[in-house]
Amino acid sequence: MPVPTGHSPAATGGGEQQQEALLVDSVFTDIGQARKAVEEHLASECAWVDLSGVLLVVSELVTNAQRHARGTWQLRVQAEPHRVRIEVTDPVPLPPRWRQGKLDGSGGWGLRIVEQCADTLEVLASAHGKTMRAQWLHPDRAGASLN
Repeated sequence: MPVPTGHSPAATGGGEQQQEALLVDSVFTDIGQARKAVEEHLASECAWVDLSGVLLVVSELVTNAQRHARGTWQLRVQAEPHRVRIEVTDPVPLPPRWRQGKLDGSGGWGLRIVEQCADTLEVLASAHGKTMRAQWLHPDRAGASLN
């Protein structure tokens, strides 16, 4: 079954070619389908990125939103020539709670895994919810800014 997703054009700034963003919403899909959509999108748009690391981050951030933020989330993937940005937005404005990971299956590892896989991890909060943003910078652009 195809995953209902959306695509929206997004300017990359600096005169670079415009890229389409992949949008996936929890109303229409589940975590596994979201991963598959991201995999297909990045395979064609951004072959330089560590796809297994990106998919692990997608799994962790979407699982956290599913578990801790009333189950609704939106995933946005922006692939650019120099950067990949993954954003998971949910309706809970409270920042995530960093916990000590436990080996008893109760969790606490997800955000630490995301921090290790992505070049940066940010929490963007507003009165309407929060966005967890993970980014990867192209290896040839190691000294460039991620903004």
